[in-house]
Parts: sequence; structure tokens; C-alpha cells
Amino acid sequence: MTQNKILLPGSKLGVMGAGQLARMFALEAITSGYEVHVFSPERNSPAFGVGAKETVAEYENREKLLSFLKNINALTFEFENIPEAALSVIEEFSGKSSLNVFPSPNCIRIAQNRWKEKNAFRNAGIPTVNFYPVFTEEDKNTVASKVQYPCILKTNTMGYDGKGQIKCKTKEELISALSSLKELNHIVEEFFSFTSEASVILARFENGKILNFRPSENIHKNHILDLTFHPGNFSDEIQDRLVFYATKLAETIDYIGVFGIEFFIKDDQILCNEFAPRPHNSGHFSQNSGGLSQFDLQLKTLCNLPAPEKITSNPVTMKNILGEDYKPDSPLWNRALSDPEYRLHLYGKSEARPGRKMGHWNYSGPNPQTAFQDWE
Repeated sequence: MTQNKILLPGSKLGVMGAGQLARMFALEAITSGYEVHVFSPERNSPAFGVGAKETVAEYENREKLLSFLKNINALTFEFENIPEAALSVIEEFSGKSSLNVFPSPNCIRIAQNRWKEKNAFRNAGIPTVNFYPVFTEEDKNTVASKVQYPCILKTNTMGYDGKGQIKCKTKEELISALSSLKELNHIVEEFFSFTSEASVILARFENGKILNFRPSENIHKNHILDLTFHPGNFSDEIQDRLVFYATKLAETIDYIGVFGIEFFIKDDQILCNEFAPRPHNSGHFSQNSGGLSQFDLQLKTLCNLPAPEKITSNPVTMKNILGEDYKPDSPLWNRALSDPEYRLHLYGKSEARPGRKMGHWNYSGPNPQTAFQDWE
């Protein structure tokens, strides 16, 4: 494979999606002299708010998408739930042109489909929970007798932040949940009683060089990430295995770009949960960790810029701001804003709804474990 040329400042970089991840990528890229163009159905998007140029259209709009692709030098993604119709257009266009597309459409297909994703982990030698398909009537009629309980019935596609999931403690509960399905595009995963959650942010360059941040520890609330502690409080042996598994996935699926990969841990057992083919919520600590951020790395991998020898990072605690926590005029926010150890990152969203990610705080002071202890 011929390596793509370096894209210098002045190049036009495209992003599928225009939300907060596209916004934070645009902040890095525009500061470095690149033009950023975003494609999404959303007008006046978070990315537009920091200078990205918008193409507003449905993802399946072939004519608009082709026009968008012809006007950029490279393309990346801010989320994985891109319709197959759009992925096919991108794949066909890039095959006939010099357009850099990182990660590849095939990697997006893997990440947006739980069945493909879990099998990709297995093919890379990465342990997962046991999982079973619910794609046919036969699957629907037999899976309840195969699985160990408790288990989780999940949509095979379009699930995130706990959406499209039903936990079933017994065979009867699973049979009841299966009977209510409107379509047979689900999987059943056996439940793993983990004690901690970890993630690794990894970047792989076109020449095969891999860089990663030290693993972080994550705390979820109502299936949505609440806190990330970087680095996580894990043994060296656990950290090495987490990085090894992340590296194996990147090499096995020939991934180019930045991804976040999540794991469940109990004692010395590690199981991979899922990966996101893009910068990840648990990687936002990197914006204030003293070195390159995950968005810097997204820019470098997309443009084939020289890779640094290694990544260094200082301890940071990240806390998500959901709609119900968005209180700019509160005494709590005023205290944090007056403290240089707290850094606020908002996403430019006009409406604060419960569960909606509005921004995040990064804390880089001497008390990372207790920095947000009283923020309820």
C-alpha cells in the first residue's frame, strides 16, 4: 500500500458529524491552520460554532455527500452510527480518488454493529463476555436456553449510553423481553459482575506506529460516563494487558486514527466491552494533561503528520456535565471557575436536556480522587 502524502495547513478536512467531538477536533485543526468542513443534518451545530463550515443534509443524500467529498482532502468521523448508504458512497469515492479516509468505512461498520464488534475482539484474541445472536426466529426461540443468567438483551446497532438494553435476571424475563421485539437485530450478552471499568485511548498512524495514553478508570452513572480518573489505579500487569489488547485490535482491523476502547475488570480478569472509532468521552482528560490531546492525535493521524516518539500526560480527573448539571450561575461553578486547577469545556449546545452532554470539567490539581466528591 502506498502511503498517503502529508496534508499541510491550508488543507480541507472533513468530518462526518457536527457535534461536540467535531467541535473539539475543529478547535485543534483550525488553530493549526486547517479548514474544517462538517457534514450532518444539524444546522448551527456545535462544530459550526467554532468555525467549521457546514454542509447540512441527511447522511443518505448521495448528491450532497459526493459534493462534500469532492471539496475536502481528508475525511474522519465523530460518531459511528453512519448509515450504510453513506459509508458505501465514501468507500466508493475514496477508492477512485486520493481522499484520505481514516478510520476506514470498514472499521466504522465493525464499531456500529455489536455482533461484528464482539467477533472482531475474539479474532484479535481479546476476551469478551459470551454473546449470542438474535437475528432469526430460530435464534429468538433458542437463545433463552443457551445463555447464563443474568444477561442483557441489546440492540445490535444504534445503541449508546445504555440505550436499547434490557437486563434480564431470569429465563422468563428474557423470554418476555424477546417477545416484545419489533425486529430481529439484537444480541444477548451474559452479565459480568465487574468491579471497575477502564479505557485506553490509542492512536495508530498510517505507517503502523502506535501511541497510547495510560489506561484510565471510569465511573458511570445511569449508563452515562460521569467521571474519568487518569491514570487509573491499576497494577502494572493490568495496565500492560489493557494496552496489549487495544494494540491487538488496532493491528487486527488495520485501524488508522484515534479510538477509545472500554474494558470491565474483576480481580485479574479483563473483558473487553466495546470500542469507539473516534476520540472518546473518557479521553477528554487529555485536553489538560500537559501534552498532546486525543484531538491533536486525530489531526496528526488524519493528515499523516509525523508521530511523536511517545505520549506523556499528567494526572487529570474529568467530570461530564449533563443537562441536569448545567448550572453556570451556581456558587459551585463560580468557585470552580475561580480556581485555575479546574478547566471548563462547553459544547455550544443551546438546550440543556436531562442526560444530554453539555460539556465537561477537567481538574489537574493535587486531589484528583476528591475534586468532584461534593458535586451532586
